[in-house]
Amino acid sequence: MSTVKELTFTFLDQELILSVEKAIYWANKEALIVSDLHLGKAGHFRKSGIAIPKKVDDQNLTRLNLLIDLYSPRQILFLGDLFHSQKNSEWNSFIQWKNQHQSIKMHLAIGNHDFHPPEEYQDMGLTTSYEISVAPFLLMHEAFTNRNSQGLYPISGHVHPSVRFIGKGRQAKRIPCFYFGSNGALLPAFGNFTGTHTIKPKVDEFVFGIIEDQIMQIS
Repeated sequence: MSTVKELTFTFLDQELILSVEKAIYWANKEALIVSDLHLGKAGHFRKSGIAIPKKVDDQNLTRLNLLIDLYSPRQILFLGDLFHSQKNSEWNSFIQWKNQHQSIKMHLAIGNHDFHPPEEYQDMGLTTSYEISVAPFLLMHEAFTNRNSQGLYPISGHVHPSVRFIGKGRQAKRIPCFYFGSNGALLPAFGNFTGTHTIKPKVDEFVFGIIEDQIMQIS
């Protein structure tokens, strides 16, 4: 079992580079795919009197910059929940960050936390829709199999998937993961300040876990 900071996974004849930073670089389309940043979540908690450092959101944008420097994507596909709540300082930080990368096309598949009118995201320079159809994939925030009439393979976020991993000393812990199942794929939440939901993959499905600063194929 090898452990590396990125892992190339060929799936449906597409080259997908799975990063320990909880993102996919789709080499064929020169596209960076990320989901569930939940920008502004820390600020939302601070307004409620819970002391969450602002650097939580700053770190998310720093990690995006690292991925941009590494892969030089032509486009970034955000699979929903780019923001978490009402507008706050993190909203302005994202606009400043976006303006530093005007050569990169950015598309937001609207998620349940992206509740502002689409025009407000478009004013930032984002293309918006509920689904991003780029064969052989159908990318969205939350996958609904009965909506996929195009015969495309769904890739989504929303769930924040994790798996139970048995480490050294037989200690069990939950780690975020990429999941490629028979009915679709799930991306881990990119945002640092997010919870996870434990999934139970089948034997013939693909799971890639992220533990510390490494990624490994689990099944």
